[in-house]
Amino acid sequence: MKGAVVYYSRYGNNEKTAKAVMQGLEESGQEVDLINAKDKKELAAGYEFLVVGSPTRAGRTSGPVKKFIKKNVGDDWKGKPFAAFGTCLNRACEKGEPTAAKDIHKELSQRGLHPVTEAFDNAVSGMKGPLAPDGEESAREFGRKVGESLAG
Repeated sequence: MKGAVVYYSRYGNNEKTAKAVMQGLEESGQEVDLINAKDKKELAAGYEFLVVGSPTRAGRTSGPVKKFIKKNVGDDWKGKPFAAFGTCLNRACEKGEPTAAKDIHKELSQRGLHPVTEAFDNAVSGMKGPLAPDGEESAREFGRKVGESLAG
């Protein structure tokens, strides 16, 4: 299947996460394009699935990702598979507090897309990072899990 990993990153941690998720998807046999929500405003036709990620800002999704979803995910996406990921402060992840990944998961579900797995939160040690020591490998594993779910 062909899909897109859409992300935004302010300090680079969510970009590292997005690239690792993409690697995991590719390792599981999926064809994937990496799209920065801030740089590219439109989603090309032909994608069969979406994986969307954002850093957490006050428990919510960042503005560029919110705008990207609002502009690009309409009725034509209903029923298509998706997964959500994001970065959040370590203590917020551990406590199960609201995160961008959970926010994206809820938003895309409400728009009629079909989740292939639960949202993935990748911990960072501070607002500017860095990712947890196993963060990139955890993101790669998440990508493989999503890819295997898509393959059926």
